Amino acid sequence: MDYAQALRLLAKYVPQQQKFNAIAQKGIDYYENRTDIVQHGMQQVEFAKDWHRKNGENPLRTADNRIPTNWHKILVDQKVGYMFTYPPQFDVKDGKSGSEVTDLVKETLGDCYEKVIKQLATDASNTGRAWLCYWYDHGRPFDYHFISPLQVIPVYDPDSIKPKLKYLIRRYSTEDESGRTITKNEIWTDRDVTYIDQSVSGSEDRGTVTHNYGRIPFIEFRNNESELSDLVMYQRVIDSIDKVISGLANDMDDVQEILFVLKGYNGENRRAEYVERPDGTVKEVPKEINVLLEAKLRKFFSVDGEGGVDVLRAEIPFEARKAYMEMLINQLYISAMAVNPDPDKTGNQSGVYIEFLYSLLELKAGLMETEFRPALGEFLRAILRYLGLPEDTQIEQIWTRNKPRNDSETAQIIAGTSDQVMSDETKTKVHPLVEDWREERKRIEQEQRKKQEDLLDQYQMQQPQAGEGE
Repeated sequence: MDYAQALRLLAKYVPQQQKFNAIAQKGIDYYENRTDIVQHGMQQVEFAKDWHRKNGENPLRTADNRIPTNWHKILVDQKVGYMFTYPPQFDVKDGKSGSEVTDLVKETLGDCYEKVIKQLATDASNTGRAWLCYWYDHGRPFDYHFISPLQVIPVYDPDSIKPKLKYLIRRYSTEDESGRTITKNEIWTDRDVTYIDQSVSGSEDRGTVTHNYGRIPFIEFRNNESELSDLVMYQRVIDSIDKVISGLANDMDDVQEILFVLKGYNGENRRAEYVERPDGTVKEVPKEINVLLEAKLRKFFSVDGEGGVDVLRAEIPFEARKAYMEMLINQLYISAMAVNPDPDKTGNQSGVYIEFLYSLLELKAGLMETEFRPALGEFLRAILRYLGLPEDTQIEQIWTRNKPRNDSETAQIIAGTSDQVMSDETKTKVHPLVEDWREERKRIEQEQRKKQEDLLDQYQMQQPQAGEGE
């Protein structure tokens, strides 16, 4: 791509990305516990503080607790843990060589696969989409990593019915050695990448480099078909919970302060201070003193015969808030399509009840899996291309959920299933106590061969030797 065309792409698509970045940043903020209650506080508290700024400082303070409950992180981590505690595994269906190809793919994925797939799921949940970048050169190993969704601007081919990347812009800021902020841009096509640096002094062409990946080496992992973040579905419920908790904390602080009703008093008190002049005489200087401030400092009032002091304390509607909080939390789990880890709902439950309890979470997880499967398939084809293998090699993806289960029920069902219905290999694969079914099948086959060899040895020992009995 030439320099002028790259600049036109930046001018057209960078402003369009700002709306997505604003929504995506909100999801990231909530995941990192920077919710609206922390950044903006409660409206009624801000109103009271504004009134006091205009009308004078209030000695009986108004509390301003801002307590985030971090619900969004809990719900996102629950989904990610449910889907990716056991990351998707791969099985190549290619006869005897299938296991060899599978081992090559696993070796290429390396040790960071589990971390990367979990971060992709977290990014997709927070922002609506996540991005994986891979790279390799001749003589260098295959490598890959996740990229912040805020850095990536996809440009799809408008003439393609099926979404197809035509260009991709990676844009991020850094500082040079002098401390000057530089915005770096990478404009990718399926043949090359153009580098452009931008700063207050203008744009600089850093050149164009060709590549042999055959496609743009960035893969999109969507949260759902609409590319919506999870937060969109329940942000207002979280905000309401934060307000209830923060409001209760404010009331608990403010109830320690009391409001005085002063009878026979309608304004400021005037007191006199006496200042000694240089010549030794004394001068009387009138001074206004706030009676509430004086009472707060001295801890008592002085009143005349017609005056008096009554005390008002705030009442905290605890029961109403408790009921409201329970309603909000129940609604949150429904809106978030999550599992409520209520102790009353757990224990040694049947498999049917566990399936019912996880039904909403499974529905949400299924929507993400539908989007992640083709993205993982594209990633695996890139690995096959790197290994020099046919890209149309059929690879089965094996997804395993992490949820409580009644292992005894499952084991009994497997044990009672006829061999004519389910093969031994399938039984091993789905057994709840087996983690790596391939290794387990190898051990089973080794044990069976050992038993056969032992039986053969025993049989041969029992047979009469040649020449005996003649």
